[in-house]
Amino acid sequence: MLFWYAIVGVMALEIVLQLAWNPTYFGLGIRMFNERIPASAEMRERLVLNCLERDVATQQWTPLVFRPLPDGRMAFRESFFAGFAGRYYPVMRGMVVVDAKRNQVRVEGICNWMTLGIAVLCVSMPMVVASTWPMLLMLAMFVYCYFIQRRRYHGIAEALREQMRIELPEAIMQLRRNSR
Repeated sequence: MLFWYAIVGVMALEIVLQLAWNPTYFGLGIRMFNERIPASAEMRERLVLNCLERDVATQQWTPLVFRPLPDGRMAFRESFFAGFAGRYYPVMRGMVVVDAKRNQVRVEGICNWMTLGIAVLCVSMPMVVASTWPMLLMLAMFVYCYFIQRRRYHGIAEALREQMRIELPEAIMQLRRNSR
């Protein structure tokens, strides 16, 4: 019984940390997605991270919400608000990291604690009680949701590449900087 209270406590804590946009929480965890984009200093100058929410907006899925963290990284996650768009279980939360030292921009997807806890529960329960084997089907759902999120995170990387394109006219970049 204590195990169940611990799982519920972790779930509640994770929701509070996501709503508070806690910088430690967004940087801590198992990396499930990591896409590196080579970026020279000139290309990094062209980045307008505050426009990412608009650049990756879609009518098909729940919107991604972006928030700058105090150390310069940009955290993002799925919106908690209900809408008419498709929904899926968010397996990861994400971060955009501009790394001047390595001349790159990274899009990172970090495993949510609830996902990890439920996955451990789905694997361990059938070992204890054989009749709970249908819980293993949740792992297949997690894999399906991961691939949806992975495609969306690739979309964020593509939006970043598009922002850093040298061919993009300076007039458009100036308008984007002024719309912050």
